[in-house]
Amino acid sequence: MQTTGGSDLEYDVLIIGGGPAGLSAALQLGRSLRSVLVCDNGEPRNGPATEAHGYLTRDSIPPEELRRLGREEVMKYGGEFRDTKVMNVSRDTNGFTSSLDSGETVTSRKVVLATGVRDDLPDTDGFEEFWGSGVHHCPYCHGYEVRGEPLGVMVTNQHMVDYAKLIYNLSEDLVVFTDGQDVFDDESRSMFVERGIEIKDEPITALTGSDGDLESISLADGRDIARHALFYPPPMEQHSELPERLGLEVNQAGLVDATRSQRGIGFTSVGGLFIAGDASSGAPPSIPSAVADGYAVGTTVNMELSKEDFERGWQ
Repeated sequence: MQTTGGSDLEYDVLIIGGGPAGLSAALQLGRSLRSVLVCDNGEPRNGPATEAHGYLTRDSIPPEELRRLGREEVMKYGGEFRDTKVMNVSRDTNGFTSSLDSGETVTSRKVVLATGVRDDLPDTDGFEEFWGSGVHHCPYCHGYEVRGEPLGVMVTNQHMVDYAKLIYNLSEDLVVFTDGQDVFDDESRSMFVERGIEIKDEPITALTGSDGDLESISLADGRDIARHALFYPPPMEQHSELPERLGLEVNQAGLVDATRSQRGIGFTSVGGLFIAGDASSGAPPSIPSAVADGYAVGTTVNMELSKEDFERGWQ
């Protein structure tokens, strides 16, 4: 890093977002002797979860501990951090200029957006309260911990029917909730009913429990269905306004399409701007996928920098 008067800071790469994808990209860039600044505003998607699962050698680790260890590794290779929000990013012929809410200005040759997504949760009473404790989006991340318990799965469109089949393998006591939506045709309904899976078509009015433990799901007809956990993959939206502000198109799934090519991964429609992790279409939303995607994007960015160093004689 070089300081150029006042609060202006110069880096090879600015990484916006300090989750698994951003940290993984920063690690590869730091090991490639690139100057890197990671900015993170402390709002991780998995903040409500007490444990993260499925990441080899780190299964069951608290998400905040995983981020702490990741920061330590990145700093070992010279990476720097700011606990701040990036307010704006602009591009010119020399690279990017970014303003932080701390008042600092950062210039960088490249920018990696690892800003993640936000889950668009239903406004049903209790849903947000139990999100990450009794309500889960990923059976691979949290299914094993509730195996054999009375489970529910919320299926509100036809695309979620196959998702419900994943939950079937976790418990012999499974109830499917459509929350009042017309989801199942006769054939798909029969497949579930023949396996002893109840389908409740009434709207859900509330989720109830205590101390973060889900106990029951209340329906509009007055019934309370005892359940230990509920699975639901909510719609996603970009966590940050920066992708759209920078002219990137967000698809119907709430993700930014990332280009894969022989040159690498994570390219966007804006030259020098890359995207990694959950915000991108490049990988499924999970910690292992985010780490892998961050690795690939980090190495791609380093290759781009190396080519520029030779082709443009960058000093």
